[in-house]
Amino acid sequence: MKSRTKWKLNAPVKNTEKVTELSEALKLSPLFIELCLQRGLDSKDKIERFLLPDQTWIYDPYLMHDMERAVSRITESVERGEQITIYGDYDAGAIRSQVKSLCSSL
Repeated sequence: MKSRTKWKLNAPVKNTEKVTELSEALKLSPLFIELCLQRGLDSKDKIERFLLPDQTWIYDPYLMHDMERAVSRITESVERGEQITIYGDYDAGAIRSQVKSLCSSL
């Protein structure tokens, strides 16, 4: 089967000294550091901010289209004791969100 997607891979990191330096300073694997460097996380500060995000990373969910309408409908369902079906895909972030949604509605 031929893929319709043309994958663009980042060039391997050639600065092994930087990989070693950051790997030792942060006590993280060289492979992880290489991935960080390929994605522009090229300092100890940037990698730490990526690993330990703060609230500035969280977007306002009400910026999504019809969020107020959705919240109103979910609230109404909870108040009426109606069942709520939660849909999502199967990646790690979506599964976590689904579980969190389910637990917060109990």
